[in-house]
Order: sequence, then C-alpha cells, then structure tokens
Amino acid sequence: MKQQPRDWQCGAHRAHFEEPDTLVAEFNGLITLEEVKETVTLYHQTTTEHGQYYLIADIGRSQLEAAGRRYMSEKASSDWFHAIIYVGADIVMQTFVKAIALALLFTGKSTFETVFVKTQEEARAWVAQHRLRLKSKAG
Repeated sequence: MKQQPRDWQCGAHRAHFEEPDTLVAEFNGLITLEEVKETVTLYHQTTTEHGQYYLIADIGRSQLEAAGRRYMSEKASSDWFHAIIYVGADIVMQTFVKAIALALLFTGKSTFETVFVKTQEEARAWVAQHRLRLKSKAG
C-alpha cells in the first residue's frame, strides 16, 4: 500500500490510523490476492508501530477472492488486534469472515473478538465501549 502520514491506499481500498489505537479500512470491489498481501503487510506494520489495535473493516461494498481468504487466515495473527469490527457485511461475507477469524485464533491468543455492525459510527461506539471494559478490567 502506498503510505502517506497515517493514510494508505491500495487500488480502490483505503485505510487510515486514528489515535490512539484504531485502523479504519474501507474496501471497495473485488479484493485480489495481491491486495490482500499488501493489506496483511499494513496490518502487521500497524501493530509493529502502534501495538495491538482495533481494526474497523468496512467491507459492505467488497468481495474477497478465495485465495485472499486463505492467505489472510494463514498470514495474519489475532495477536495484532484487540478486535476486528466488520462494517456492512452481508450473510455470505459474515460466513467467510467467521472462518478467517477462527483460523486467526489458531495463530495467536486464545480469545479474539469479531464483531459485525451496520455503520462505522456503530463500530466506533463498540470500540469505545470495549476500551472502557478493558480499562475497568485493568483497573
């Protein structure tokens, strides 16, 4: 992905980092294997630079190739994320995403939250609530 200060672009797909700990990615159209590879690199780079983070992935206007699903489940790690919040996924995409999330569980930590919401506003509200829960547990 082409990097500018906290902004990335790969084809029709874009991402930006929001302080303190959230990467917002918006995917449009077909997500090819090469684009998935660049996205996984972005996810890993983000955790290297910022530590564990929330990923809000707006996928309502996208489709993921089978090879990309396999690559994501093999190369990404659940340890990178506090949680992944998917925006706009239809039932078919939810099924694919749940399979990827299950594979990610085998690569890292024992608990991993995968959430589905309709809007980015709902995703940000979920992140804010989750932060509060984590803070109260650390307490």
